[in-house]
Formats: sequence, structure tokens, C-alpha cells
Amino acid sequence: MNSSNDNTAIGVHNGRATGMRSRAVIFTAIFYFITVMLMLAVCWLFLSNVDQLFPREDTVRTEAMDAWRSDEPTKEFAGGCWRFPSFWRSVNLTVVSATVTTLIAAILGIPAAYALSRYKIPGRAVIDVLFSSVIVLPASSVGLCLVVMFQYGPLHDILDGWGIHVPLSVPGIVVVQLVLSLAMGMSAWRAAFDGVKPRFEHVARSLGASPWRSFRTVTLPSARAGIFAGLILAWTRAAAEFGGVLTFCSTFEQFSPELFSPIIRALHLHKADPLAVNMWAQIEYGNVEYGFAIGFVLVMISALSVYVLHKIGGKGYIW
Repeated sequence: MNSSNDNTAIGVHNGRATGMRSRAVIFTAIFYFITVMLMLAVCWLFLSNVDQLFPREDTVRTEAMDAWRSDEPTKEFAGGCWRFPSFWRSVNLTVVSATVTTLIAAILGIPAAYALSRYKIPGRAVIDVLFSSVIVLPASSVGLCLVVMFQYGPLHDILDGWGIHVPLSVPGIVVVQLVLSLAMGMSAWRAAFDGVKPRFEHVARSLGASPWRSFRTVTLPSARAGIFAGLILAWTRAAAEFGGVLTFCSTFEQFSPELFSPIIRALHLHKADPLAVNMWAQIEYGNVEYGFAIGFVLVMISALSVYVLHKIGGKGYIW
């Protein structure tokens, strides 16, 4: 009798285990199917536009295109972008401005992120909401706010008295990029410091280390992956910025060279726009192949940044 009951219980248990395994297999298959479909959709998103890199013979010039530029669009693959000095000036401007922005963001953001992570600062919740809002705000809204701040009010009067004009300038590009990349970088830097237990710092302090030495020898090495992730995110966000830069700085080619400083003119940066803005300008002009080539360059920059993030183990610090 006991043996029969045991066999029945074993059969019921095996039946439940089989049912659970079947459900697990079904759910796994569904998840894999969704993942594959998403991957195919992303690949199709980019591959379906590859044909735009090849010149078309049916491009029709309009009066608006003639008013924008008088030269003829090229009929080469990718608009022959690599042959134009303006393309490489845009690359140089993007790399230089994004690098300067990232350095400033790191100098300001890493100490601020550490303070927000370790100290009970009054209004810390409000600060968190403000920085999070900047991340999700449309970049053009940030650019519009900067236009109002630098073109009107007391800040404009102070800068105008010193002869400083930020909008429609290369420093203006850095200002726009800084607002957006600083918020992105700080989200990663604070997450990195939150992941370091304060107990390690306390042990170092108890052994006679100063606050600066414990931060330099204990906290920074422990948060190294998150700090590098924040630097990559800040640089990529700055390099890919479009809406804020276009709103705050417009396109440089439509302005007189006299509006720019001698250094900017010597570097020929007054004839260049950041890659994202240059992409828009080329498509607006009708040089679609050129614009799509710049777009693919930006896609490759973003993909490389994500790859580096995964390699350094920093993908957990994106949000």
C-alpha cells in the first residue's frame, strides 16, 4: 500500500516537473523569437537605407536648393564625402568639441556624482529629478532654453559687457553638448560610486589614509569601469548631438567669416558643422548620398561606443 502511494506521488511529481519544463521551453522559445525579430528589425532599419548611398539620376534641383547652395550635387557613391575638405572639417570639429565637452563634464561631473552618492545634500531628490529630466528632454528644447538664457536677461548683459558671444559659435556647441552629456555621464558615474561600499573607504580612513588618498586609492579603482562607461557615454552623446546644436548655433556656412574668432578661421572650423548638423544640411540641400554617408558614420560611432561599453563591463551603468 505504501509502495503504491509512493509511486503515485512520484508520478504526480514527475508530471508536474514535465509540465514546468514544457512551459519553460515554450517561454524560452517565445523570448528567443521576440529577440530574433527585434534583431532583424534593427538590421533592416539600417540595411534598407544602404541604397541611399548610391547616386540617383532622377534628382531634381529646386529653387530652394539653389538658394541654399549653387554648386551641383556630386553623383559619386556616398556623395564622395571623403573627397571634400568640409567632411573632414566636420569630423575634426565633432571630435574636438566632443572631447573638450567630455573633459569638462568629467571635471565637473565626477566630483558631483561622488558627492550625491556619499553625502546627504539638501535637495538631492530635486537634483536627481533635474538631471534625469535633461536626459529625457528633447535636445531642441534644451537648445531653446539656452537661446533664451544667453540672448536675454542678466547673463546676456554680463557677457555682452565683456564682449563674449556664445550663441552661433564653436564654444556654443560645447555649451549645448555639455548640458546633455553631463547629465548622461553623471548617471553612470553616480551608479558607479553607489556600487562601491563605503565600508572600504572607512577601513582606509581607519588605517590613517586621508579622504583624498582613500578616494584616489580605494574608490576610484573600484569604480573604474563605471567611470570609463560614463566618459564613453558623455563623449558619444556630445558627438551625436543635433537638435540642441542646430537650435543654439544653427549652421556655420551661412554666416560671414568675420563673426568667428581668428583661431576658428585659421582652423577653417567656420566652414564646418558637427557631423549630425552636416548630415541634415546635406539632405536638405539634396545631396542625399552625402547625408546618408554621414548618418552611417554616426551609426558606426554609436555601435563602437556600445561595443567598448560591453567590453569594459560598463553596460550596467547606462541607466
